Amino acid sequence: MFDRLLHALNAIGTAWIFALMLMMCSDIASRFLFSAPIHGVAEIAGFSVVAITFLQLPRAVRDRRLARADMLIDRLHQASPRVAAGVEVVFALLGAAVFGAILWAAAAGLAHSWQTDDRFGAQQVFTFPKWPIWLIVLAGSICVLIAFLLQAWRDAFRRAPPRPVAQGSTH
Repeated sequence: MFDRLLHALNAIGTAWIFALMLMMCSDIASRFLFSAPIHGVAEIAGFSVVAITFLQLPRAVRDRRLARADMLIDRLHQASPRVAAGVEVVFALLGAAVFGAILWAAAAGLAHSWQTDDRFGAQQVFTFPKWPIWLIVLAGSICVLIAFLLQAWRDAFRRAPPRPVAQGSTH
């Protein structure tokens, strides 16, 4: 169930990238052909980076696709699997702690933006409420936190070294 949720969030992030690409190309074409930019494209692109990151990060954590020093951890798995498993657990717990803090901040940001109808953009040109982005950050942080905790749990009781999940496979 959790993996399906992460797959769906990842798919939404991918579709968002495609839609953003179409919007930016349309803006460029409109500027070139009609000397009329599409209002709000820069603002939408700015918050889209954050939204896409928090939609796709949970799956990256779950599939162990975060950037890290693989050559060091691979050697450690060969030399001392128990120590390597301990390092993996510590890494996952630190990741969970970081996303716990982000979750706390996102909850506060969501509450504030909802209560104050906080917006970004240019007044009289294009504005957008901030709460949907805070909601995506909150939901993504919850999923990343859970993914890190599941990873720590599995690594704590794993006998063989963990392997990254192949692209396109499901759990």
